[in-house]
Amino acid sequence: MQKPYKIAAKAIIFDGDRVLVLRKSPAERSARDNHGWDFPGGGLEPAEPLMDALAREVWEETGLEVKVIGPAYIYDEIQEEKHLIIIKFACHQPTGSLQLSKEHISYHWVSMDRLSDAPFPEWMKEEIRRAYRIYEEATGGGH
Repeated sequence: MQKPYKIAAKAIIFDGDRVLVLRKSPAERSARDNHGWDFPGGGLEPAEPLMDALAREVWEETGLEVKVIGPAYIYDEIQEEKHLIIIKFACHQPTGSLQLSKEHISYHWVSMDRLSDAPFPEWMKEEIRRAYRIYEEATGGGH
């Protein structure tokens, strides 16, 4: 049976040497995602371009606007009900005042030199490191 595709765009946002990580609200956590950490972003609406969806979701979840550098990580998972594809983008230059939606209960700007000690899962730390390398290349390392 053909499963429908669900495409989501997520932003790994850097501000200098810090990265933004969100904490999901208990209502937003699922059995598949029990650690509760998240990047801002979400699913595309029908006929919505990918970059528009990313900008909309980041705005809805954080009140921030960001500049996209480029894709950092693509993940897909064939689930029971759908084929999920998540594209994570390295982003920077956040502007606006950070205001969380009800999907998240807290936000954390984590310094890259503290990332190893952060309570995030290892796969998430690796995605952050990969996005940071893209960010450094794009900005010449001089943020």
